[in-house]
Amino acid sequence: MNLGEVLRTALAEIRAHKLRSTLTLLGIILGTMSIVVMTSFLDGIIVAVWQGFADLGYDGVVYVVNREARDLKEASLFTRSEGLMPEDVGVLLGRKQWVSSAAPSVFDEQIVRRGSTERKARIMGVTADYAVVRSRSLAAGRFIAESDERSFGRVSVIGHRMKNRLFGSEDPLGKTVSVAGRPFRVIGVGKKLGNNFVNDDEFIEEMEGMYVPLGTLRKFYTGEDAPVSFIAVKTDRPEKLGALVSEVVASLKIAHHGVQDFRVQNIAQEIVQARVRVTDLIRNWKIVTGTIAGISLLVGGIGLMSVMLISISERLYEIGLRKAIGATDTEVFAQFLLEAVILSLVGGLLGVTAGVAITKAAAGFFPAGLPIQLAGLAIALGIAVVLGILYGTYPALKASRMLPVDALRSAG
Repeated sequence: MNLGEVLRTALAEIRAHKLRSTLTLLGIILGTMSIVVMTSFLDGIIVAVWQGFADLGYDGVVYVVNREARDLKEASLFTRSEGLMPEDVGVLLGRKQWVSSAAPSVFDEQIVRRGSTERKARIMGVTADYAVVRSRSLAAGRFIAESDERSFGRVSVIGHRMKNRLFGSEDPLGKTVSVAGRPFRVIGVGKKLGNNFVNDDEFIEEMEGMYVPLGTLRKFYTGEDAPVSFIAVKTDRPEKLGALVSEVVASLKIAHHGVQDFRVQNIAQEIVQARVRVTDLIRNWKIVTGTIAGISLLVGGIGLMSVMLISISERLYEIGLRKAIGATDTEVFAQFLLEAVILSLVGGLLGVTAGVAITKAAAGFFPAGLPIQLAGLAIALGIAVVLGILYGTYPALKASRMLPVDALRSAG
């Protein structure tokens, strides 16, 4: 007996009993296919989810917003402070123990028009540091620069959706849009934000709105004496969020003459908690999908063992003859065990091939595609081989322990 002979015998058995072999391997095919498909789908979902979190731009970021007085006494105290102002950024950066960058911003709503197309949109006045704090990158062009801020430049970075609505397929860079009657030159276009797994109302407002220099918005629209809407503060040490909040509060209280007419929204901590919840959810998904695949493989393994037992009962004469001419128990055991492993491996290969085909067909429906992990393919094939060993051991033992006389008599 040699490995080539065992392989030839196993493949001959598959060809001789095509329907039975197909039904036998169906469970293994489905199990390995589900492992490949589910692994790729989960990887695709995980990539999309974490990309969605990255698009939020809140990692290590806290927001400082204005706070209304709670009573008349507090309202009297608040008169000592002008509220949040752009100058507060210098105060925050002056201490800079945990603060790595800070960016003030002002919200406004104005009519944006190009030609005969107009819409009411959110206009955000920002500084150059806003892109750093919120991890914003562009699909085309550049972001607001310090020179735009100093010169009160009428330049704008429009959102992904605004670009489509005002310009369609036309390149907007260098062209002009009207904001409440004033012309603004488009210098950049934002990227598409979010996906089907992580979507946020702010994504929509940002993609349908535009950025302009903070000084420009305050000078022409909201007023230079009005407080800013918020200051976004970022730390390069996300694990020090508590220390960051304490530093921000202490610095601004001094700048506001001891008045805490602001509050700090620890958005980064909320994102950390959301990531933990999503991680738990993904782990549960993996358990469920792994269980489904395991059940399919279990059924396939039982089917494999049943077919091997049937095969042995049909090959009693062969077993008796082999043993009569000198085949040892170990050789007979190895022959039938290897046949079971080969059958299982064939099912695994077919399942992996089907899984890869399904994954490639569905990849277009995912923003980041569906990665086909070689590790997942190896695991699927490895499990198929293990099943062949586990469920082929009993039939192989039964065949190896037969006496030649009994096997030949039963065959006759």
